[in-house]
Amino acid sequence: MVHKGIEFAVRAHGQQKRKGSDLLYIVHPFETALILSQAGANETLICAGLLHDTLEDTAVTYEQLQQEFGTAVADLVQSRSEDKLKTWEERKLATVNGIQNLTYEQKLLLCADKLSNMRSIAADYQMIGEKLWERFRRGRESQKWYYGAIITELAQLEELPMHQELKHLYQIVFEK
Repeated sequence: MVHKGIEFAVRAHGQQKRKGSDLLYIVHPFETALILSQAGANETLICAGLLHDTLEDTAVTYEQLQQEFGTAVADLVQSRSEDKLKTWEERKLATVNGIQNLTYEQKLLLCADKLSNMRSIAADYQMIGEKLWERFRRGRESQKWYYGAIITELAQLEELPMHQELKHLYQIVFEK
């Protein structure tokens, strides 16, 4: 299933690039899946990590995911998909406010996704400093609020290395 998920994610994301860089976007879902794998996740959750942005950022539908990978994977991916018709603030607030209603697996997927993002943010912040925030539609303070709220709401995972690393990188970037 993981091999099939890799191929599917590569086809779905194509030549998409990471925000503000020339890095292929597919690196992010791969890293998310790797983080989950290192945390001991099962293949369903790893596959969801590979596919977690397909509903949100590609033409892939829930029905396609369900047909190819089953309801469990499709539901996990859907749990990480934002409604792009809403404003940034509405989407992020819905994510933060919905964390307490997520299953443990959905929380792991969210944490791995945000850790991958925070690794990129921290690396780029070290390289270019405050210019980094020009890449985002919402600047430093909005990003600080969002990631801080995610970390707080994922307190159930605080004993896990992925949550600890997310919190550590947050402190490096936002609490200097």
